[in-house]
Amino acid sequence: MVRTWIHIFAAFLCIIAAACSDDVTEPQDDGPSGSIEIIKITESSSSESVFNSFFRPSIVPIHFSNQIEIAISSSSRTRYSSSKNKVSSSSSIPAISSSIKSSSSVATSSSNTPKSSAALHFYECDKYDCVTTEFLNPDVSYGEFLDERDNQVYRTIVITNHVWTAQNMNYNAGSNSEAASWCYDNDPENCRKYGRLYTWDAAQEACPKGWHLPTHDEWIELLDDHACDEELLDDGTWAFDCSANQLKSAESWNEDVENAHGFSATAAGINFNGAFISAGEMAFFWSLTDTLSLYAFATMLQDNVKYALFGATDKNYGFSVRCVKGEAE
Repeated sequence: MVRTWIHIFAAFLCIIAAACSDDVTEPQDDGPSGSIEIIKITESSSSESVFNSFFRPSIVPIHFSNQIEIAISSSSRTRYSSSKNKVSSSSSIPAISSSIKSSSSVATSSSNTPKSSAALHFYECDKYDCVTTEFLNPDVSYGEFLDERDNQVYRTIVITNHVWTAQNMNYNAGSNSEAASWCYDNDPENCRKYGRLYTWDAAQEACPKGWHLPTHDEWIELLDDHACDEELLDDGTWAFDCSANQLKSAESWNEDVENAHGFSATAAGINFNGAFISAGEMAFFWSLTDTLSLYAFATMLQDNVKYALFGATDKNYGFSVRCVKGEAE
């Protein structure tokens, strides 16, 4: 468990610069692809900000990009924006609308106000392929929609004034190198429970008509809304304290988490250069927004870590996908 955690954590955070610069071990040469240096990143026991637990590694094989800029609004909360010159996203978070547009292609059960609980279905599961409700919060009301492309039924949740899918997508978007997706360990049962793992190109096809891959701003808004503190690290990666524990499914992680709002993020693992690693320990979710052509923004959750990270990484890795209802703003 620790070894796989080190593999992916080091790979994605290797240019994060923090206040501390010691306690970094010498790099090894046995990464998952055979070419990734392994750097041990330890956490500080200090009572100061959890973000000071990062240490700067000496090797930079893979990294989050430093393309996020911060903007301060007149409100007491921090607001965020992406640079128009550097990131293919809008320059600021869109205003929160007073209502959420509905799509005619989605069933009534996925309307603005969820009407079903985790234990109830509007679609008959003996007729349709109902995605497992094992990881949902039974005390939260969910909506439901049918993906008519493959007759799979997903739960939805209203959170941060948007309708999100409350389960990872499992639509098979193709298996070629440009748009690949996988079941973890190539086991179809893992797809049924945790959804598929998509390259960024394949993720563009994962959401059905009337839904879209969450944008940079929509992810930032979600994470910030459930954070007790946030920090922009020196490389441009955002760290949101408390957000991870608010969004994780209690049944999927080796820790006590809240999942109070029903987002139900599972530790689905990833496909990393062809290797399936970190199931039960990590989850990554693609955003719609890319940068510098080779990278796209993603959200990262880790086992026994209460903060979420948001930064840019290689488009060829296999990550999970959630969808947001309506057109991308």
